[in-house]
Amino acid sequence: MYRLLLTGLLVAFAGSALAGSERAAPSGPANLYSLKTDGPVAAVQANFAATPGQAVRVTIYNSAESFLEAPFAKRYALINDHGLAIVPLHGIAPGEYSLAAYLDENGDGKLNRGKILGIPKEPVAFSNGVKPKLSKPSFDETKVSVDVDSIVVITLDD
Repeated sequence: MYRLLLTGLLVAFAGSALAGSERAAPSGPANLYSLKTDGPVAAVQANFAATPGQAVRVTIYNSAESFLEAPFAKRYALINDHGLAIVPLHGIAPGEYSLAAYLDENGDGKLNRGKILGIPKEPVAFSNGVKPKLSKPSFDETKVSVDVDSIVVITLDD
């Protein structure tokens, strides 16, 4: 049943870009917020031509002290034909979390960075629509409330 609901979601959003915030604005009767899931999910949308089958990796942080250093949990899902990955967040208790997502373009399972400055070479995005410019974002800037039926929308820009 979960797969059928996600298929309906993909059809409803084919060709559309999702907002880079915790929740996108509803758009008509078929939207992300009418999706019934069996737990929280991160909907990661690529705002560029991502190759279907590439992995989107999401790291979940539960405190400012661990943010970008020691993830509470890691999850992944594959990009579909519409540039969307639905990442299940099963096992995450209700609370405030920060999510960081990246497109694993080369399939090596890690975020590739430049050697000198450590700037990510693969598309990266954060929950709450935060787009860092010259420094890393903070936990407080990127935290979102997650409950049993949350859909956290994250938009990857190239």
